[in-house]
Amino acid sequence: MEEATKILINVRVESADEDLETAKELLKLNRYRAAVNRAYYAIYSTTNAVLLSKHIERSKHSGVEGAFIQNFIKTGLFGIEFGKMFNYIRKKREECDYSSRIKIDRETAEKIVEDS
Repeated sequence: MEEATKILINVRVESADEDLETAKELLKLNRYRAAVNRAYYAIYSTTNAVLLSKHIERSKHSGVEGAFIQNFIKTGLFGIEFGKMFNYIRKKREECDYSSRIKIDRETAEKIVEDS
């Protein structure tokens, strides 16, 4: 693997770690919508890092999810539960970010952060 790719993978993993730690802190502050957002971006960054291991880059969220399913789940490298988890958390993040009527309860937010 090229050194530049290794560096980019590390950057994305570090970003994911930071987002997940932020999500945990937001849970402690009862900021559930924001915790879901950061938890999703932890998964998004990690998935981008995984895709880079096969020299795959996507910019759209649906493209990242689709490429992950195609190249890692359908090939058996990851279990189907990871694709379902990504999809569920992506949809919850979109609800939190784009729908002012959606309320996320503590239990749901904690589960999303835990799964992330």
